[in-house]
Amino acid sequence: MVAYRPLLRDREFGGAVRRAVVFGHPTLSREVPALLTRDDVEVIVVAPVGEEVYDPSRSARVVASIDGVDADPRERDARAWVGRWVSASRALLAEAERSADHVAPDVEAGRSHSPEQRLAFARAELAAVRAPVTRRMLVEALWRFTWPHDRLVLGASRLIRELDAVAPGKNIRVHANRGLAGIDGTIGTAIGIALAARRAEQGAVGTTRVLLGDLAMLHDVGSLLFGEGERRPAVQVVVGNDGGGTIFDALEVAGTAPPEAMRRVLTTPQHVDLPALAEAYGWDYRRALTRGELDQALSAPPRGPSILEVPLPR
Repeated sequence: MVAYRPLLRDREFGGAVRRAVVFGHPTLSREVPALLTRDDVEVIVVAPVGEEVYDPSRSARVVASIDGVDADPRERDARAWVGRWVSASRALLAEAERSADHVAPDVEAGRSHSPEQRLAFARAELAAVRAPVTRRMLVEALWRFTWPHDRLVLGASRLIRELDAVAPGKNIRVHANRGLAGIDGTIGTAIGIALAARRAEQGAVGTTRVLLGDLAMLHDVGSLLFGEGERRPAVQVVVGNDGGGTIFDALEVAGTAPPEAMRRVLTTPQHVDLPALAEAYGWDYRRALTRGELDQALSAPPRGPSILEVPLPR
């Protein structure tokens, strides 16, 4: 976890001082290490003796614990501090609401006495339902339809970055694998989480959803096989299928690698028949091409293991 805030103006630094306090190991979001390596940010890492120190800039001040902060009384005002976080969060949500995927329906037109206005409203609503699914639309819908009694597992794919940029706070349990081989074992992890949740609740409880790209799904295809007599929990594998590893398109390597080498080694295009794959392993299969199909598939997932394929443009 990283707590970040601008502090009061300090004479020693000749300007506004910013401080980041790091607890544990932050997420994989690239924005976090970028923040911690900035010259205008003072980094303090709280790491008890023997625990890992997360210090990407190699310049942080490491402390074993924090008992209190001697600062201006205004900086100790918890409500003001929380208020700044809430204000920034609302600004991000307002910006997201202005996007093309958040066009509010003209309810008054639907209630109008004018047949032309009502017809225009119906056409607009039909167009919204038939709108093709985008990455932003997919992650927002998944976040919206996941409730506190559900669980969400995020794979090491492009979609986790998309969700990280727009997801507001919500009381749900989110899991993600870490490590150099973070793409492997995502489905197996989700199945284990679903079985553990079912055992803890002594029965079926909610849905465990997995959001991952097509390559992450195919890297763990063996986890789709249930042995004879094994329990088959409610796991919904949501596959954003753009035909390869498009996550590399936004990384530095895309600007230096030759196109053919980039395609063969990194993006590795694939053309696997996912419906046939699901049938081979006995999983329920659905496909969502539009907003309406996506909302329906997420709001009423099958009771057992299922795959929801969402084709996405490259």
